[in-house]
Amino acid sequence: MINPGAPQLYDNSCGACAFISCMMKAYNHEEPKGADAMNFRIRNWRHKSLRFKLISSVLLMTLPLVGMLLYNNFYAIHTVRGQVAESYENLLKLYMGQIDDGLNDADAYIRTLIDSGYDVISLGTAATDTDYYSAKVYLFNKLNKDISLHNTINSFFVYVDNRQEYMSVTRNNDFALEEMDSIEHQMIDMIHSRPIPKGSASKRWIYTQIGQDNFLFTYVQANNVYVGAWVKTNHLLKPLSTLQIGEGGAVLLSNNQGKPITAANIVDEYEIELHSNHNDYYLSGSTEKFLVSGASSKRGEFNLVALIPDDYILAKLPYLQSIVWFITVASILFIPIGLYSMKQTLLVPFFKVLLTMKKVREGDWSSRVVLEKTSDEFMLLGEAFNSMMSEIERLRINVYEEQLNKQREELQRLQLQANPHFFLNTLNIVYNLAKVKNYELVLEMTMSLIHYFRFMFRSNTSLVKLKDELEHTRNYLKIQSLRFHGQLTWTIDAPEYVTDTPIPPLIIQSFVENSIKYAVTMDEPTHISVEIDFLDEETDSQIKICIKDTGSGFSEQVLRELKAGRSVQNELGEQTGIWNVERRLRLMYGDNVTIQYFNDELGSGGATVAIILPADPSKEEET
Repeated sequence: MINPGAPQLYDNSCGACAFISCMMKAYNHEEPKGADAMNFRIRNWRHKSLRFKLISSVLLMTLPLVGMLLYNNFYAIHTVRGQVAESYENLLKLYMGQIDDGLNDADAYIRTLIDSGYDVISLGTAATDTDYYSAKVYLFNKLNKDISLHNTINSFFVYVDNRQEYMSVTRNNDFALEEMDSIEHQMIDMIHSRPIPKGSASKRWIYTQIGQDNFLFTYVQANNVYVGAWVKTNHLLKPLSTLQIGEGGAVLLSNNQGKPITAANIVDEYEIELHSNHNDYYLSGSTEKFLVSGASSKRGEFNLVALIPDDYILAKLPYLQSIVWFITVASILFIPIGLYSMKQTLLVPFFKVLLTMKKVREGDWSSRVVLEKTSDEFMLLGEAFNSMMSEIERLRINVYEEQLNKQREELQRLQLQANPHFFLNTLNIVYNLAKVKNYELVLEMTMSLIHYFRFMFRSNTSLVKLKDELEHTRNYLKIQSLRFHGQLTWTIDAPEYVTDTPIPPLIIQSFVENSIKYAVTMDEPTHISVEIDFLDEETDSQIKICIKDTGSGFSEQVLRELKAGRSVQNELGEQTGIWNVERRLRLMYGDNVTIQYFNDELGSGGATVAIILPADPSKEEET
């Protein structure tokens, strides 16, 4: 059997091999061992490699310049946006102040009319129709005259609740009769359903929608008479229609919940987010970005918002942006072009040599460096390496064959070790049986002994079929049953489909022998069981052999030594048969074999040995 781990045994026995290993370790900066060593090597290779240093040098020269250009570009954009936003914000605050002043004047006029106007009081307290209509005509003429002084609003209205009469005065009769009827019904419903705005300093103007139009209105109550005013939101935005806002931009009103009152189609189309307050400008929009700036009203729950397209703002920086982006793109393109040229002339041949060295270290001793169209220095290095590898391969073959011969000799020596005590005890049993003239048992004992030693003397092969190993174990147990008459029972359970599986010889019998040696006593009966089956029945990838006894089990010290993989000696300083078996299995399978030792704490408390072997050793040999 070829040991899969054999190359590791002669890896450092050749001076040239040691030279390659040292080169690779120096390149990888090996310090830790195992899995941590691999991670350590990868990290150091990345940070200390020639590739990393060259790329870092190029990036250190170009990235700061590109970063400064990009920073300058974004700073200029941010500055322009800030200046534009500040300009529009000041303009909106100025106009919002004018709107608030106009709404405040209208609100003050209504309150003055309620507090000192005798005709308003007369409407609610008139005893006769003559007095009522006289006061109504007087109030209508007064409102019609005074509305020209309030350019911010569209209409004054008076509603007498006990007579359910509504009277309004509009500027220049700008509204159709049907629209005025809708407004009248809406105002009456709002008076009945909404509370009266309180306090002179509060936001008394309320937003409402009538049909497809939006309105702001307020009113004051004096007994059963309500006097108020309303304005259409489009009327408030008319002075801003000449504001240069850019194509696609808009000036609109929004409520304090961030919902648009006017120009809702633009907000919905571009998914623009409107804030409840407008302390600072911001960018918003999905398919197109808008700079959002605004001002809040002090007299109503609404905001004046300007949506300026970002393209309109940045259109003032075309030349600067073009230069910055050209330099940035040119720099970004130069980096990969320069790195590619450096890679082709320097790094590619260098890493070809390193890759070949890694393949050799992993066991591919036939690898050679192939370099074409490169510098003379790399060609010389490749030729020298290939010549050295040819010499290494010749030396390796000799060392490999010598090591295999040593392993075969050790396997044969371990397999042929016989226990002289067993042989003498068996002859003693035959002698006693012949002495009492129990010839049938003598024949049976002799035949079992013949089969036993026939198997022992032919078992210098690497593998035997499982059924032959089990038959040998049965012969051994039959012999021991005669020795420990009535004190030893045994069972062997192995399905028929596993009996042709090849395993190393004397594996099961050695563990059974160990159980008899340390578990069987004359005090109480002992049972030994052998159970065998595939560990994975779908793929037949591994076979599990389990040997149990009902004795006292492993001691804590022995169990600790066995689990640590150390040899266990008896009182006479002799190594136990377990060490023999484990040594042979490790030589044949390397790390692909698993041996478990434990005591059956839930059952009899006896010792249990579980062996897991590859079901197809030929694959292990190929590996």
